[in-house]
Amino acid sequence: MNRLGVFRGLLIFFKVKLRQTKSIKVNSLKHPLFMRSETSDILTFEQVIIGAEYDLKLPINPKVIIDAGANVGFATVFFKNKYPFAKIYSIEPDPENFELLKKNTALYPDVTLIKKGLWNRITHTRISDKHNLGKWAMVIEEVEQQAADTIETITIDKIMQDYFIDTIDLLKIDIETAEQYLFKDNYHNWLSKTKIIVIELHDWMDKGTAQPFFMAITKTFNTFSYYQLGENIIVVNEDLQSN
Repeated sequence: MNRLGVFRGLLIFFKVKLRQTKSIKVNSLKHPLFMRSETSDILTFEQVIIGAEYDLKLPINPKVIIDAGANVGFATVFFKNKYPFAKIYSIEPDPENFELLKKNTALYPDVTLIKKGLWNRITHTRISDKHNLGKWAMVIEEVEQQAADTIETITIDKIMQDYFIDTIDLLKIDIETAEQYLFKDNYHNWLSKTKIIVIELHDWMDKGTAQPFFMAITKTFNTFSYYQLGENIIVVNEDLQSN
């Protein structure tokens, strides 16, 4: 109610409780949202839309956003409403999440969906609810051979090449421990061209996951600032802020 007003807040609360979540209209969003009842979609909705965890005070108005670990699209939709002229590239490997991501972003222009896992090289992975946390915590793990249930990966360099991206203004990363591989190697080119990173680290899921990220940042950025907001760490590449 504090966030949405008494009437709208109560309406959404009772819709969720009564499992009527196929279409949820929030005044701050241009189009309705779709979610699965009794799933982690509800918690994601509370964090991203009600809690506005990505309502950041950025030093720039981002024109190119990559949403890595887009899940069902709530962050993408939030960014698109906050920055309507931005081009957003949303990456989500889980097939079921991806279908809802498509539905939630269908009416928004300049949103490109990529059904792959984000990694430091092109390879094959398998996805699972490894930690029994639901659809907002699906984990990809590399496998030796391609199979019917494996998912191809993509790199940020490949995304920049395919879509003619020179600079990433905002890179949001929530990829459920895969960040340890993303920042392990093959990162310098794209990381040096990234202005702002918003990342959720998952050391609590897999110890040591955060270390490659901090090492990559300190090796790549000459000057940077950072702060933490909720579960996210925000890193600003000061080298690029004048560009």
